[in-house]
Amino acid sequence: MLFRSKQKDKAGRPDIDMFEAAMIRENRTKGFFVSFEFSSDAMREVDSFFRREHRVIIPLTVREILEETIANKLA
Repeated sequence: MLFRSKQKDKAGRPDIDMFEAAMIRENRTKGFFVSFEFSSDAMREVDSFFRREHRVIIPLTVREILEETIANKLA
């Protein structure tokens, strides 16, 4: 499992691309990416990466973590 967080308002596709590269390099099949928000391009890339590589990126927002609404995503 791989974990990354971004200290900016919104994670974009370039951020996801770098995370994908780290997952492939570390031979990980599941990773958690935490950000305040995700752009629509970032979310499309998360889906595309799964279809292409059969690896899962779980995008989590700080709000979800603070509101404790992440139980289903962590399963």
